[in-house]
Amino acid sequence: MSLDSDLDPNRPRLGSIMAAAAGARAAGPGEHTVLLPRISTDPLDDLVERVRPQLGQAVDSLHVAAALEADGLTDRGARVEYGYHDVFALATEVFRRLGPTLPKPRGVPARDPLAWREGLRLIAHGPLYALPSTAFPAVLAIVGRRSLVLGLVLASALGWVYAGAAAHAAYRMLGLDRPRAAARILTAAALTAPLTGVLAGAGLVRLTGGGPALIAMIACLVAYQLTSTVLVFYRRELWLALAMTPAFLVGTAYLILGPGLRPWSVWVAAGCVLAAFVLAMLLAVRRSRAAAVREPRLLRALRPEVPGLLGVSGYALCSAVLLLHAEAPYLLGRLDIAIAAAPLILTMGVVEWRAERFRPQAVLLVRRVERPAEFVRGVWLLLGREVAICLLAPAIPAVALLAGLNYLGLLSAPGVVMTAAHVALGGAYLLAFLLAGRDRFGWLCASMLAAITVHVGLGAVFGAAPLLGRSGSALVDTSLYLGSVLLLQALFVLGLARILGQARHYR
Repeated sequence: MSLDSDLDPNRPRLGSIMAAAAGARAAGPGEHTVLLPRISTDPLDDLVERVRPQLGQAVDSLHVAAALEADGLTDRGARVEYGYHDVFALATEVFRRLGPTLPKPRGVPARDPLAWREGLRLIAHGPLYALPSTAFPAVLAIVGRRSLVLGLVLASALGWVYAGAAAHAAYRMLGLDRPRAAARILTAAALTAPLTGVLAGAGLVRLTGGGPALIAMIACLVAYQLTSTVLVFYRRELWLALAMTPAFLVGTAYLILGPGLRPWSVWVAAGCVLAAFVLAMLLAVRRSRAAAVREPRLLRALRPEVPGLLGVSGYALCSAVLLLHAEAPYLLGRLDIAIAAAPLILTMGVVEWRAERFRPQAVLLVRRVERPAEFVRGVWLLLGREVAICLLAPAIPAVALLAGLNYLGLLSAPGVVMTAAHVALGGAYLLAFLLAGRDRFGWLCASMLAAITVHVGLGAVFGAAPLLGRSGSALVDTSLYLGSVLLLQALFVLGLARILGQARHYR
């Protein structure tokens, strides 16, 4: 009997009553057997009844195994306490004893007919981020190269942090069924961000020189980032595109027809930003007033979110520094290096889309497989496929960009390497989105700071660190940046290693 149990670890062990019955059959004819009342039960039945409230609708044994592991049960506990070889063998029997449940969705469910619209909406975010860029040449002629570079760096970093924190807080409030609080957060952030931009711009002008045009440019850029955040939050990307299209068209006409359209390009861009800002404010205020649910005071509701907001703000700041510290030194004189980020910006919507699709695909994988090892292998293959997609997406416009630069005689080896680094960042940002979805902001910030330190530190060693005043070989600098991005990818994968294959995250 023990041999059979060893050969079949999934077979339940003999309970005390079964053992007593076996002993009764073995008793001799002259012996009297005393049958005691059944006052104990199989400990496995106790376990089933204890987990039934939480797992009454379990879809499969893997679901049960994830719950048991989350509750602290180990393979050793499954062997010692219940007589099963491992947690999964125990979960299989628990799932069987739980009884009938909803039909098990083994196959891939019917495709949502509106899913393609949601995908296009997310993919469109990349071009939306780039719409105001055609106005920069006209602004450059007014504020000057140095002021434009400084203003872009300051406005991008400020707007990135502001928008990231506001969006995170608003989505948290919406998830807690507090739509009025979400609308108020977005309204307050959008109203204060341009004022903060004015103050930051005034400080920059005081320190480095410039004028009112530079302050106005910084305020407009920060206002646009918060405007796009509000309209994207409420799924009004079309409004944003329609509001900014005139600025894009006039800016393109200026590039083609020359200085005669310079004032038009600047004023139309400013007017479009203002129009989009007003639309966003009206929408947020309307949503705030339409919410009929009584909610706690905003500051009280936000108090528990402070750690998360600090994490998101740190992540946004590190993301901005990661991009800008490598680009900024070349914005004044190396066009092929300066525009290397364009393919990544245009396809950031694709990265968002694939990050949004990762969890539903992992949930389907949980429902298809039977063993934990199968799920772990499958989810890593899924991650590899998604990273490949996010590398291919910016690679396609990157090839077109390099071909155009080569045609114009502007292509160089450092430009090719810097473009490759930004293509690699597409995969890194997908991993970053997945880590952010698990609130691993500390790991994200530490990893990006490590990559920045490696790039700048090794550049100082080799005499190619423009930020430190060592303007050595641009090829060495861009190659070090590419290496730091690959290091960043490895660190992000390391951060996902412990959590990616845990099935309980996809229940």
